[in-house]
Amino acid sequence: MYPLLKINKQKILENTKAIIKRTKKLGVAVTAVTKCTGGNLEIAQAFLDGGATSIGDSRINNLKNLAPLACEKWLIRVPMPSEVNHTVAYATLSLNSEIKTIRLLNQAAKAQGKTHGILYMLDLGDLREGLFIGNDNPVKAEIEALVLASFAKLDQDFEEIAAMTNISLRGIATNATCVGATIPNPHTFGAFFKVKTMLEEKYQCPCEIISGGNSSAYYLVDDETLPAEINNLRLGDVILFGRESAYYHCYDYLHQDAFILDVEIIELQDKPTYPVGEIGRNAFGEIPSFKDKGIRRRAICGLGRQDTDTDHIFPLVPGLTIVGSSSDHLVIDVSDAETTYAMTYQVGDIISLRCDYVGALHAATSSYVDKIVINQLI
Repeated sequence: MYPLLKINKQKILENTKAIIKRTKKLGVAVTAVTKCTGGNLEIAQAFLDGGATSIGDSRINNLKNLAPLACEKWLIRVPMPSEVNHTVAYATLSLNSEIKTIRLLNQAAKAQGKTHGILYMLDLGDLREGLFIGNDNPVKAEIEALVLASFAKLDQDFEEIAAMTNISLRGIATNATCVGATIPNPHTFGAFFKVKTMLEEKYQCPCEIISGGNSSAYYLVDDETLPAEINNLRLGDVILFGRESAYYHCYDYLHQDAFILDVEIIELQDKPTYPVGEIGRNAFGEIPSFKDKGIRRRAICGLGRQDTDTDHIFPLVPGLTIVGSSSDHLVIDVSDAETTYAMTYQVGDIISLRCDYVGALHAATSSYVDKIVINQLI
């Protein structure tokens, strides 16, 4: 059935091996993130076969699906208080920033007869999750005061966590380029490493894991400028799509086309390129703009914004152009298709599109898109 998302396991395996070769050289373990595959078990196994030491996901349902894997499983989104029981049941470790939730995790772990691992999340300036400690270079007095208050809170939280019977504080973690779009660099981590020292010296708590971020930090691996203190990265984007997420640089030693979305043509007709009649707002409340290019051959495909983000899929055949989409329809101009495709396309034919991270994330988690894992390089 179509639309069909094809996930190439062999390309992902090769990407994983190439990345692990470089991270291992720097003493960095990789937690491979499966959320863009909807927690697919085969792809998670490919991560492990390629050298990842643990699997991370932001959804409990995905971690539940990955339960058969013999590895550590991380919940990489701060747990909701309402899901602490499932967090302890299906995650070896979770990322945390709220002492209230950590208390609940301790209670849940005690009830299940387990010890649950946590990483304490610290915000260096991206303004997503984590206790805000900045980058060790406060530019305003109010930020300096906030950082001082945060370090005082860390003291209180670490003292309380140390007394918990069923929580193991295994280290610290941070994130970047997700909300504030801040790009990590070797000088970003000053305050982060102060917390590491604080844990080890004041609380005699060995920082087993210093998780320095996601795929936006991978460029620091590639150019070998990642600070030596960091020994873990949580990587999904760069493994799956062959590019780091700070500058969107693609690496020639990685595949960028492991996710292909096949869509079926349901209408193929010649039409004007400028609408006839008064133009208002489209189905999504947007006011579109058009350029009159005369009569063009347009394929309408059975895929829409309900299925994926249509700004993040790209036709494989040169000359095809996506010109619009609604909830259920994708409009592709096939007039300039390379060779004779434009003349030979028929209703029922398939058009293949490469997905980037956003396109694949939505398609992989849509119940309207079928998925298949491809086990050979194509």
